This record gives sequence, C-alpha cells and structure tokens, in this order.
Amino acid sequence: MHFVVLLVALLLAACQPLPHPFASDRPAPNAPELTPPDSAGIVVEAIAGAPEPAAHDLASAMAKALRDEDVPASTGARNRGSYRLSGTATVRDAGSGSLAVTLAWEMRDAGGAVISRQTASVTLPDTIWHKGGAGLAELAGQSAGTLARLVQSNAPPPLVAGDPLIAVRTVTGAPGDGGESLARAMADALRRAKLALAETPSDQPSFVLQGRVEISKPAAGRQQIKISWTLQRPDGGQVGKVEQENAIPAGSLDGRWGLTAYDVANAAAPGIAALITESKRTAPKS
Repeated sequence: MHFVVLLVALLLAACQPLPHPFASDRPAPNAPELTPPDSAGIVVEAIAGAPEPAAHDLASAMAKALRDEDVPASTGARNRGSYRLSGTATVRDAGSGSLAVTLAWEMRDAGGAVISRQTASVTLPDTIWHKGGAGLAELAGQSAGTLARLVQSNAPPPLVAGDPLIAVRTVTGAPGDGGESLARAMADALRRAKLALAETPSDQPSFVLQGRVEISKPAAGRQQIKISWTLQRPDGGQVGKVEQENAIPAGSLDGRWGLTAYDVANAAAPGIAALITESKRTAPKS
C-alpha cells in the first residue's frame, strides 16, 4: 500500500499583510533548519544620484543578480527581517560620450545596522546612463556575490550515499513568474533542510515534487489562490500532498513573486520533509 498523507496549511488572509500572503505560515520554532537566514531576503531601494529610469533599472538589475546568487531579493516586497540595500551613484565625464559611474552600495540589517559597504565602477555610454537598460547590469554584478555571501547560511553538509533524491519540477498554473520562482525557492528550502536534490539529468530521484497553482477569477477586487505540492514516487504513486490557500488582491501576483515565493516555500518545506521522513520509516525492509 502507498503511504498517503494530506497536510493542509490554511492561511487566514485577514492576518497576512500583503504583499506576503504566506509570510506568517512559518515552520515551528523547533525547526530552525527549515528557515534559512537569507529567507528574510534583501530589498533593493532605488539608486540615489541616478536619473530615471536608470535608478529603477539599476535596482532591478541588482535584485536579479542577487537572485542569481540564490538569495531572495526584490525592489518592493519585504518582511520584518528583510535586509535593506541602498546605492548612491557619482558620475564624471569620461569623454567621447561616455561617463565613469561609481556606485556605493550600503546594506543594513532589519535593525538598521550597517553590515556592508561595497563600491563598483564602470564606464558606459551617456545614453545608457540616462535611458537605462541592460547595460547597467555590470554595476550590479560586481557587488552581488559579496553581498549575497553576507546573508547566506553555511552550505549544507555533504550528502550521504543512499540519501533519497528529490526532483523539483516547474510549478504549473502560476501567474507571473511564479512557476520558475516557486520551484527555485522550494529547491532552496529543501536544500537548507538538508534534503538531497536531483541536480543533473543522470540523477535517479527517489521522489518527484510537483507544484500547482490554482487562482480564481477576480471578484470584488480579490482572488483566491491555492498552491498544492504533490510528492510522488518516480512511477507516479502518490506519497502525500501539502496545500496552502489564501485570498489576495486581484492581480497582485501577476508579475514578479519576489519574496512571496520564498514565504510559500519556507512554509511548505516542513510538511514535505515530514512526508519524506514518514515514507522512509514505513518503507518495506529489504
């Protein structure tokens, strides 16, 4: 017989300040390994001393560079534990229609204490500085790795031979960038929980995790969203399911999910870990 458990986390919208509808559905205090320090995320503020739209594009480029370093980052969404990253630009004429731009980054923790200052410089065409665009990414990329390491917890210990592997599939049905963001956030949450992931095509997973988002049509300015995480065996046999549900303002997740994806993943990961643990416990002895 297949071991099947249904774990349901129902979230009350009235208790959830948006844009983090799943932020308070957290693991129990006795499971700190399931809430990594960097789950607080980094909020990147608009760049002082830069013209619009460069100020906005630079902040967006830094947020993306931090996400590429596996740190949740956003230009808007935040929670009480979020780090705040601000930048101040200084510019001088480099001749031939180019500008020498220096960007001073300052990161503060949730209490306001400065934990890092980084400086990046690049020479770029005057038109890019005044019109924004992809050419600003280099300024962000120079500092993103160092800033990310400040908030990342220590890497998980080496995997033990024989540990079950979990394959995390792309989440279906999500609006905006939710499909990719939720899968990436869930993979990160499971790694921090010291669970082994199938990372390459040659890996043979013991479990497959599939996420699905269902969202209702707008009604009175609200939408109901349901996120289901189904844990299966590679042959399709269901092990169990974790579900999350909430009401959100209509359209609020149509774009970037930002830190909300990490709130969702951190809330669901303990249930998925419990399903795997129980499945191992009840597996027939060979």
